[in-house]
Amino acid sequence: MRIAEYTEINTTTWDNVPSCVVQMAGCNFRCCFCNNRRIVDVTEGYLSPSDVIESIKNNTFAEGVIITGGEPLVNKDLYKFLKEIKKLGKKVRLETNGCAPDVLDDLLGANMVDFVSMDIKAPLTADEYAMNTNAICDIDDIERSVRIVMDSGVDYEFVVTIVPIHITDTDLKSICSSIKGAKCLRLNQFIPGDCFDSALNHITPYKEKVIREMESIARGYVKRVKVSGL
Repeated sequence: MRIAEYTEINTTTWDNVPSCVVQMAGCNFRCCFCNNRRIVDVTEGYLSPSDVIESIKNNTFAEGVIITGGEPLVNKDLYKFLKEIKKLGKKVRLETNGCAPDVLDDLLGANMVDFVSMDIKAPLTADEYAMNTNAICDIDDIERSVRIVMDSGVDYEFVVTIVPIHITDTDLKSICSSIKGAKCLRLNQFIPGDCFDSALNHITPYKEKVIREMESIARGYVKRVKVSGL
């Protein structure tokens, strides 16, 4: 278990659920627009899982625990860790790229997760995903994870980070077609800063008007659209 950071208090990420945050190190993707390099690339100085569990136990503020990264599903002891959290009576929000549908399915089947936030990095084609993630990705895995999440019975959202050039109206329509009928899609404003692709650190994010136009497009496909980062 590779835990990079633990944050005691978060009141903005999970609606109506005051939470703490556990950030897992490592990721199988190197998304060009990712600005969590300090988490993805860390190779030492991990926090002790038992110490983090003890901190969560003593955290009377937090009703929930947000598990994020990096990519949590690449941590082999994740099930054991979540089981300890659930023993404390805490809710669990899992943030994932959907790369490991079997692991995701097992966690949901065992009632280890109360909310899933799944990133969609690009239109669901191998070429588009490779361009945005700088990784070889099995699109079947991503599609399976989408179905698993939508059929799970737990609350969820899909998230698309709106990166200029990388996500256009056409791209968004393609993504929305792949999650048609979903409960919720969150459009996340891109914020430049320490991205894997350094060129993206110098581009201007879309103006709010453009994001709102994309919001209108998405409403034709999913039940609810949220916008964050504006």
